[in-house]
Amino acid sequence: MSSPEDGFDESYAGTPPWDIGRPQSAIRSLFETDAESFEGPILDLGCGTGENSLFLADRGYSVLGVDASPRAIEKAKMKMETRDVAGDIDFRVQDALSLSDLDEEFGVVLDCGLFHVFDDETRRTYVSSLERVVAPDGRVVILCFSDREPGEWGPRRISEEGLRTAFADGWVVETIDPARFEVNAGQDGVTPSNDDSVEAWLAVVRRVEGEERE
Repeated sequence: MSSPEDGFDESYAGTPPWDIGRPQSAIRSLFETDAESFEGPILDLGCGTGENSLFLADRGYSVLGVDASPRAIEKAKMKMETRDVAGDIDFRVQDALSLSDLDEEFGVVLDCGLFHVFDDETRRTYVSSLERVVAPDGRVVILCFSDREPGEWGPRRISEEGLRTAFADGWVVETIDPARFEVNAGQDGVTPSNDDSVEAWLAVVRRVEGEERE
């Protein structure tokens, strides 16, 4: 099954608007201030060129970064070879809609900029795919575009209700907070209301089973 993320490989022939050359500030802040809430290993979905993965590995986590773009993974591996990080790290080409292929479980899945590329039907497939790799009581951290961002450029905006609906069955939404998603303004028609970031949601959801699920 093809995924919308499969079409992003060409973007990595250059520097796409979302590839800012550093970890997203919202992700960095979350893991620096609330690290005790997150137990690895970590799966970084739609990892791009690997900046969030490398940041987390430098904090001592074991991290697997995956992306459907071979160009992005090639660039991530090149960065990995030049960085000295404390934790284990690897990068692979992988479709986010077929995560059972990994045959692994993770304490944390990071989705930074992937959730908002899926339409409603594909999003249901995506959440089902997540269930195959998130350990019981494991968490998914999502940074996605928010419907609070004005204008029509860029990907589909996500509402808070849309996030809650996507994770209504088998998950507990722990937090959804307003955040900023940093971008390279001026590239590929990017015209956010702020010079270098757009309105976003930062959500943490936890997988539940048994009585808690009912």
